[in-house]
Amino acid sequence: MNQDEFFMSKAIELALQGRGRTSPNPLSASIVVNDSNIVGSGFYSNNNDNHSEYYAIQAAGENTKGATLYTVVEPCFNNLKDYQCSNIIKESGIKRVVIAIENPNPNFKGKGVNFLFENKIELKVGVLKKEAEKINETFIKYYSTKLPFINIVYSMTFDGKTSTSIGDREWILSNESKNKLHELRLTYDAVMVGVNTIIRYNPQLNCKLVGGRNPIKIILDSYARTPTNSKIFIKNNSENIKSNVIIVVNNYASEEKINELIAAGAEVIRCSDEDSHRIDLKKLLNILSKKEITSILSEGGGNLHFSEINEKIADKVSIFLTPKIVGGKDAPTPVEGEGISLMSSAIEIKNVSYTSLGNDLFIEGYF
Repeated sequence: MNQDEFFMSKAIELALQGRGRTSPNPLSASIVVNDSNIVGSGFYSNNNDNHSEYYAIQAAGENTKGATLYTVVEPCFNNLKDYQCSNIIKESGIKRVVIAIENPNPNFKGKGVNFLFENKIELKVGVLKKEAEKINETFIKYYSTKLPFINIVYSMTFDGKTSTSIGDREWILSNESKNKLHELRLTYDAVMVGVNTIIRYNPQLNCKLVGGRNPIKIILDSYARTPTNSKIFIKNNSENIKSNVIIVVNNYASEEKINELIAAGAEVIRCSDEDSHRIDLKKLLNILSKKEITSILSEGGGNLHFSEINEKIADKVSIFLTPKIVGGKDAPTPVEGEGISLMSSAIEIKNVSYTSLGNDLFIEGYF
C-alpha cells in the first residue's frame, strides 16, 4: 500500500462514522496531510452544516499551505461560492487533492474535479475506488437509476428455516449477529416487511445500537390488516412515541381500516397492480424514491423475498446462517412464493463474502 492508498484508507474508515446520517448524500470524509502527517480531518453527517472538506481544512489551519487533501467523494461545486467545497480548497492553499470517486449525484459529478483542474490544483482520482464505491453502493444505485437499493436480509438455521413451525425464532441469532443486524438497520434508510411478519412476530424493527437512528418502517399490507397496537408504532417500548411507519395497501383496502392506521401514526400509500389485488413493487419503489428513500433493508417474509428476486428489483442479499436445526415441513423458509422449477434456472449470487459472527456465519452477495 503506497502513501496515497494509506491516507485514503484512513479517510474511508473515517467516512463510516457518518453511517445512517448522510442520506440522501453519500458517505464521505476528508483528511489534510502535510509532511506525511495528518493535520486535519472531518466527516460528513446530516447533523452538520458543512461538508467534510470544510471541517478538515478548518482543523488544519495554516497547515493547509502546500498540503494534500484526501477525500472519499469529489468535492462539491455549485453556484453558491461561499459554500462550495471546491472553492474552499482553492482558497486554503492546498496544493494537491486525491479523490476516491466522483460524486454519484449527476448534478454535481465532475464539476468539482473540473474546477480544481482549471485552478491548477494537482489532482489524482480513483485511489481505492472500489473500496469507496463499496461503502457508497446504495447511493450510487440511487443516483444512477433513481430507485432505492434493496438488500434482502434474513436469518436461517442450517436446515434453511427462519423459525420453528409454530413461529418461534427468539434465539435464532448470536449476540454478534444481532449487533450486525442493528448495524444494517442503522445504515439503511428503511426496513421493509410483509404484513404477515408483523402479525406473526410483532417485531419493533428499530435500531437498538446506542445512539442509533431508527429506519423508516415500510409494511406491505394489501388489505390494511396491520394491528394498530403493533410494536412498529412505538419508538421505544417504555415511551408512547409514534414512529416513522409507511403502510402500503391496494385499491381495495377498507377506508375504515386505513383511517385507523393513520390515527395510529402511519402514512398510508395505495399502490395496486392494475391486473390484481397485489401491491405493485416497481411502482412502489418509484414512489419511495421521490421521498428520497435511497436504500431499503428487506426483512421478509419469504413471499416478499421471492417477489423481489423474481421481479429483479433486489440488489443484494445478506444472510445470517446459524448452526442449528429445527426441521418441520411447515417451518417457514427465507424465500418462498412460486419458486423456480429447474435448478438450471436458479438465481446465481455473485461476489459472495463470508464473515464469522460468534458461532454464526454472515454471508453477503449480489444479484
